[in-house]
Amino acid sequence: MREAFNDVLQLCVERLGKSELKLAEEVLGLAEFAGISANVSEMLADTALYSRKPSSSGSRTAGRRAIDRIAPRLPLKRDPLGVHIAARLPAARFSVLLVERVHEGGGVLARDLLEDGATVHVMDRALAAQVAALGGFQIAGRFVDLEPWYIGFGIVVPLRKSEAVAIRLGIVDEADITQARVALHELVYPAHLHDLDLVMLALEPAITALAHAIDTGDLGIDDLATGLGALLPGKPTSKRKRKASAR
Repeated sequence: MREAFNDVLQLCVERLGKSELKLAEEVLGLAEFAGISANVSEMLADTALYSRKPSSSGSRTAGRRAIDRIAPRLPLKRDPLGVHIAARLPAARFSVLLVERVHEGGGVLARDLLEDGATVHVMDRALAAQVAALGGFQIAGRFVDLEPWYIGFGIVVPLRKSEAVAIRLGIVDEADITQARVALHELVYPAHLHDLDLVMLALEPAITALAHAIDTGDLGIDDLATGLGALLPGKPTSKRKRKASAR
């Protein structure tokens, strides 16, 4: 299955146009790169396939993706497995996963942190070896449901816990999760490539929305102070106060 998947994906990459690759270079900020490694090349191809092109109005949220053009036209009529894979590629999702343990049927069991922690079975030997050796960890990447399990695109971006949580918190509106997934690679890949602060980048939409709520009076300063006081780690209790409370 992995070999067939890689073959179909490669057919898609070979059909990318110059404008789609140029858009991906701009999204990833690759102009300053003198040479592109294999890992960066994979991110470039993924971005070219799944980033939306600007529409006639200039908006990229309404534009089409290269994968929507390419996948239905692949020459795979005599390859039933290839046809199945190609049909599923446009529905592939960029996810943030908490990889928990090895699955008895192969691969790993993980929880999708953008899908209320829904359990997914990812068929990936490398992830299985890693979780067996190190225990649970967080990753970001693109995965497609090939039924009965998911398969990854080969690009795995390791995340700190704070980064995984920040990505989820940065999606201000629950209804925006599906739309946020569409462009999530455009947040994660550049941060990974250029060593940017992913936590702050991911939280920026939430911080902007919070600032707007404060400025418009939708959120009171007292309420905010109380809420943040309960959420953020406080100062440790002094020895004097601990002794007084113990009396």
